[in-house]
Order: sequence, then C-alpha cells, then structure tokens
Amino acid sequence: MMKAICSLMVLTIVLGCSSKKEQESAQQVVNEYPPLILRLNNGDQVSAKNLTGKNVFVLFQPDCSHCQEEAVHIEQRLTEFKDYTVYFISSAPMDQITAFAKNFNLDDLAQVKFGWTAPEGVLTYYGPIPTPSVYIYADGKLRHKFNGQTDIENILGAL
Repeated sequence: MMKAICSLMVLTIVLGCSSKKEQESAQQVVNEYPPLILRLNNGDQVSAKNLTGKNVFVLFQPDCSHCQEEAVHIEQRLTEFKDYTVYFISSAPMDQITAFAKNFNLDDLAQVKFGWTAPEGVLTYYGPIPTPSVYIYADGKLRHKFNGQTDIENILGAL
C-alpha cells in the first residue's frame, strides 16, 4: 500500500512538472503577428512574424483623407509612441507610400517605418477592414485594434 501511495505521489509530481513546462513553452511561442511580408521603403524585406518588442501597425492608403489625418495626429504625438516602432503598411505603389511618408514628415525617422504588403495577405489575416486601421502589438500579442479613423487619445491610451 505504501509503495502505491509513493508511486502515485511521484507520478503526480512528474505530471505537474511537465504540465508547467508545457505551459511555459506555450507562453514563449505566442506570436499573434500576421503572416505578412513587408517590403520597406528602404529596400529591406521583413516578415511581420519575426518582429519583436512593441509595434504599432497602421494599415493605410495614401489617398485616404482619414489616413492622412491619422498620420498628422501620430506625427504630432510621436514622442508618446517612444516605446514602439510604428509601421505604416499599405498595398499602394511604393512611390505613393514614400511620398506619403515625406508629406507627413514621417520619413527618415528610426521609430517609423513605411512598407508595402500584398492586399491578399491583409484580407486573409484581417479581413476587409476600413483604413486607417491600427493594431498594437507587444510581446508577440495583439494588445488592441482600432478599425477606421480613431481619435489619437484612444490609440495612446491603448499603448
């Protein structure tokens, strides 16, 4: 009887330890970034799945007046995004993306990146969304999303 109790205790400890390891492993592999390839306006190519740290994705179209207003507000409050890299992502031609960056004084800033991605990837992962749409990621997890033009105070409050 004592042998059976000891065996049961050992089994409980072993199972408890392995499930804790499995939970820790599952926590480490959480990656809610979309499977998008971003071609940045500096020529680099980045897989969104490989990003780390804190990132904000702004899905936009250069000719969208709401996107333009959002860009103005982000540029005016950029210091409040200090812990984040802001990715402006569009499916428009790269020359339009680059012109947008320059027009809104967001080009040549280390904290802000502009990139192109295929519209099919956005549709597959996010679905049909209005522009601008803002997605806030930290530690591989989607922390907050805003679809459609959003007051900058709401975005900053979610950082």
